[in-house]
Amino acid sequence: MFTKIIFTIIVVIAVWQGFKIFARLQDQREKRAKMDQKPSAQDTAGVEDMVQCSKCDAYVARGSKSCGKDGCPFMG
Repeated sequence: MFTKIIFTIIVVIAVWQGFKIFARLQDQREKRAKMDQKPSAQDTAGVEDMVQCSKCDAYVARGSKSCGKDGCPFMG
């Protein structure tokens, strides 16, 4: 009788530890998958390509204000 109780306790502990290991591995897989994903449109929502001003050679966002030099291609 006593050996059956001990055996049952050992099995419960083994299953419990198995679930903990499984959960830890699953978390690691999810983290790795999240890191491997390419940036989505939501991640790059505030990103804009820069263009070079033909007058002052500075890189500015498209649609920016004028640099103040005569003939600046940017309006504003």
